[in-house]
Amino acid sequence: MSVSIYYRCKREPLTMQEQEQVTIIIEKYNQDFLWKEKAESFFVYDNLTGDTVFEGATKLPLTEEYELIEATLAYWLACLTDIRHQIAGEWQVHLDDIDAVWRNQQWQMPT
Repeated sequence: MSVSIYYRCKREPLTMQEQEQVTIIIEKYNQDFLWKEKAESFFVYDNLTGDTVFEGATKLPLTEEYELIEATLAYWLACLTDIRHQIAGEWQVHLDDIDAVWRNQQWQMPT
């Protein structure tokens, strides 16, 4: 069974500048992702509805290598942190049924 990280931001529509900055961030993280052969790249949904301006999900590696899962999760949380610094709004980030927390200006899993 795979585990995914889910993310969503609700607010007024993004400006062109915000959209461009988010695209640059995602492209950079996907390009620099070290585990491309073992895990999914960062994915954002199309055709958003209502006040949802950013939404997606990314599967973590299906492996028993805990270090790889932890490193991948930390990498995508860093990506989401950079995106959140570009997009203010009502954010939700969670790993299946565990909510990430926004602490010290970054996304973290609860301890």
